[in-house]
Amino acid sequence: MALVVQKYGGSSVATPEQIRDLARRIVARHEAGDQVVVVVSAMGKSTDALVRQAHELAEHPDPREMDMLVSAGERISIAMMSIAISGLRPGLAVSFTGSQIGLITDCNHGDARVLEIRGDRLRQALDEGRIAVVAGFQGVSTAREITTLGRGGSDTTAVAVAAALQADVCEIYSDVDGVYTTDPRLAPSARRLDTVDYETMLEMSAAGAKVLKDDAVEYARRLGVRIAAGSSSSGRIGTIVSSENLNRETLQSMVYYDRLRWIAFGAGVPLPPDCRLCQSVEGRTVVVVDEKHAAAMEGVPCVSLSLIGSRVAAQRERVDAVLGMLEEAGNRVLAISSTASKYEIFLEDPLPQPLVAAIHDALFTAGGQ
Repeated sequence: MALVVQKYGGSSVATPEQIRDLARRIVARHEAGDQVVVVVSAMGKSTDALVRQAHELAEHPDPREMDMLVSAGERISIAMMSIAISGLRPGLAVSFTGSQIGLITDCNHGDARVLEIRGDRLRQALDEGRIAVVAGFQGVSTAREITTLGRGGSDTTAVAVAAALQADVCEIYSDVDGVYTTDPRLAPSARRLDTVDYETMLEMSAAGAKVLKDDAVEYARRLGVRIAAGSSSSGRIGTIVSSENLNRETLQSMVYYDRLRWIAFGAGVPLPPDCRLCQSVEGRTVVVVDEKHAAAMEGVPCVSLSLIGSRVAAQRERVDAVLGMLEEAGNRVLAISSTASKYEIFLEDPLPQPLVAAIHDALFTAGGQ
C-alpha cells in the first residue's frame, strides 16, 4: 500500500463530466489499496474570469480582496470532486480548504510562500480510510488572512502536502504526459524525458516551461519529494523528477518563453522583483522581467530561448548553430545570459513556430543529440 498525492489542474476538472471520470479513476486507485490525497485547481478558466470581473470594478483591486475572490474557485472544485467521489462510494471523500489543512504562508498576497503545513486533519481522514480532497493554490497567512500561491500554485500545494504526509510519490497530472525536450505544441518531434533531476527541472521551470511550477520543484528538491508527471486524460505517468537523473544527455531541453519585457532604468531607480536579466548598457541598468512584474511599468516586449543541460555553455558548436539560425532568420539578439546549466538568449521579436521547431530539431534529432 502506498500513500499517494495526486494533483489535477484546471483543464482536467473543467466540466462535471471530467470530474466524474477522474473520480472513477481515483476511487479505483483507493480500492486497489493505496491511500489517496487529491489536490485540485479551479475548474477550467474560472480564475481568469474572476480576475477579469474584478478589474471591471477597479483598475487596481486590493490584493487581500483578490485572494479572497480567486480562492473561491478551488473551493468549488473540491466540493464538486468530493460529491463525485462520494456519489460512487457514499461518504468516501472529504474536502478541505488550504486553511483547514493548516497550510501556513507568509503575508504576500497573490504570490505567497509556504512556511509550513500541519496536516492533522488530512492524517485523520486517511486513518479513517477516506479520500482527502484538498484545494490547491491557497493557504492562510501568519496574520490569519486567506492567501494564494501564484499561478501554478496548486503544484506547490501538492508537493507541500506530500512532504507533510511523507507520501511515497506526488503525481502531478496535466495536458501533457510528462516533461519534453520542448513544448510539443511548438515542435511535434519533441521527445519525452523519462527522468529529470531537480536542478534541471528548476532551470526549465524558471525559464518558462509550463509543466511544473518552479516553487513546487524547489520545495520538492529541498524536502526530497519524488514527483511523477503524467497525463490527466490517460492517467499515464511519463516522467519522474527526483534527485537522481538517469538521463546522461548533456543537452536536455529547449524552452521558448514569450511573456517578457525589456526595461531600461536610470541610476538610483529600484529594480522590479525577480529580474531575469540585469546588465549595464550605456550607463543605464537594463533588465528583463516577466510580464506579471511589469504591469505598471513601460517596457518593450521580448522573448527568450533557453538551452538547458549540463555544461551547455561550453557546447559551442550547438550554441553557434542556434545563433546562426536566429541571425539567418533576421532575429536580433538583445542579450545573452549563461550559467553552467543554462544558455539563455533574449530576442527582440517573437519567434515563429516553424523556426522554434527547426531549432529544436537541429539540436535534438538527426545527430543533434
